[in-house]
Amino acid sequence: MYALFWRAANATSLFKFKKAMEAIDDTNPMAKEWLVDIGDQSSRWTKYAFDPNVCCDENKTNFVESFNATLGVDRCKPFLTLLEVKRVKFLISDSRTCKAFHSGDGFYEIKDGKSTLSVSLNDRTCLCNAHQLTAIPCKHVVRAILHSSQDPISFCSDWYSCKMYKQVYAITIRSIPDPEHWPEMQFPPIKPPVMKRAIGRPAKNRKKDANEERKGKRSKTVKCSRCKEFGHNVKTCKGGLTTKQKKGKRTTSTS
Repeated sequence: MYALFWRAANATSLFKFKKAMEAIDDTNPMAKEWLVDIGDQSSRWTKYAFDPNVCCDENKTNFVESFNATLGVDRCKPFLTLLEVKRVKFLISDSRTCKAFHSGDGFYEIKDGKSTLSVSLNDRTCLCNAHQLTAIPCKHVVRAILHSSQDPISFCSDWYSCKMYKQVYAITIRSIPDPEHWPEMQFPPIKPPVMKRAIGRPAKNRKKDANEERKGKRSKTVKCSRCKEFGHNVKTCKGGLTTKQKKGKRTTSTS
């Protein structure tokens, strides 16, 4: 269910979303009903329903760690240059598996494995809808652009340009006077919480979610080779389920 949910969450088109939801329905109909009941909030977790004007298709935050691991020698470059270098590398690398066939002025047919997608360089659209969501060429559009001997960077939205970046910070920020000159309020001042240092050495690694895989860890589901029950191994086996596990089984069977 975890894999099926993320297949639906990462669907960039309605077609892929429906296919993923059908797979969820075949596995667990109640899970599909629960996701459908979310209603309008689906625009917060499935990519195909995101607002294209936002130009972002991220629905999770752990992409930061993955991106940081790929910086390598480009880490010392300026921020915008670093982003541009990595983006172009990823797109060109992914587009190598695609084949482009010219089907008209600005129109291409892209073969991606068993899939066939239509790309319009004039309208800057792709059937996978990823290009429309982020305003950055997807691998299908990049293959069409390279086939037409053009620069993929020129097909990116102006939102990613240095000119737009400078305009964001062009507005001046007015100075704030010293706190002693602030106007008096009828409410008592809110003091910051007292910071207490935790016992032990500060953690360097990010705390992972319960659903995330842990490197070097064995599977969460351990099966005992002696009593054939789950939750413990042969070294900690006491002849079957623990009292806590037995209570949990009774509760599940009753419900």
